[in-house]
Amino acid sequence: MTDIKQTIDYVRAAWVGSAYYANAENWTHIFWDDSTLFRRLFNRLDLTDTVELACGHGRHAARSAPLAGRLTLIDVIEDNLAACRLRLQDRDNVSYALGEGASFTGVADASLSAIYCYDAMVHFAPEVVALYLADTARVLKAGGMALYHHSNYPGGAGKNWAQNPHARNLMTCDRFAALARTVGLQVVEQAVLPWGGVADLDGVTLVCKP
Repeated sequence: MTDIKQTIDYVRAAWVGSAYYANAENWTHIFWDDSTLFRRLFNRLDLTDTVELACGHGRHAARSAPLAGRLTLIDVIEDNLAACRLRLQDRDNVSYALGEGASFTGVADASLSAIYCYDAMVHFAPEVVALYLADTARVLKAGGMALYHHSNYPGGAGKNWAQNPHARNLMTCDRFAALARTVGLQVVEQAVLPWGGVADLDGVTLVCKP
């Protein structure tokens, strides 16, 4: 677990105080326009009890909060949660939790109807992705689903993830699906997509707990 903690801390440090959060507002439409793959898959989620993993400064939560029954925002950076509290201060259905970077700490077993994570898991180390999928199986209710935007970048072994195209960590859709099935999740739908002009760089996977 020590090595995992070091991996998490290394990735976390890259985003503290980053200008990325302001810049990312410019491509939020990729996830939320009605015609997009992300929105079509998101519309399949039951938002009664929802978690957004790695919420950043709340650009996605601002879109999902009006649709959700209860929405919990999790991030490993306290300043990000503070930004979300300010941004969503008028939403009484939103709560906030500081994560530890590899699990849904504090979330009860079989308590969630939905999880989503956009534009963040693409940077997670494979072993961290595996831990999150295992905990996804724990916290979802039967029939609950999780929508994950993740890397589909297979190269660069032994290379700093930040030097990969668009800072993608190592992962493929096939590997992601295998990890999900190993912990008892069903893959409902999966797609490969380009990002930032790089073909087939990302994946999006919708999984379900039977």
